[in-house]
Amino acid sequence: MAAPRTFRELWDWVLGRDEPRPPDPDRTVEAGWVPMWQSRMITDELVAQGIPAVVTDDYSINPMMTTREPMARIFVMEDRKDEAVEIITELLGHEPRRRDI
Repeated sequence: MAAPRTFRELWDWVLGRDEPRPPDPDRTVEAGWVPMWQSRMITDELVAQGIPAVVTDDYSINPMMTTREPMARIFVMEDRKDEAVEIITELLGHEPRRRDI
């Protein structure tokens, strides 16, 4: 939604009931948060299947409760995210984790 024009539109926006926007092919989103040793293999497979993907290392100096190994984030274009998550799920055998920033 652009700018709310009526009180009803404003109220829907405040409550989060506005229309979801369609996937934007120019926007990059995270497809998964995986161990670093798996990230290159997954990214290569996504590219081989025709889905542009990049990987970034997600280093942390402090050990975290969620992981004890170096992790990486895989990013894809927003309109291809569902396909990418499906391929990653097939490779891993489970849904890829996500990490909120």
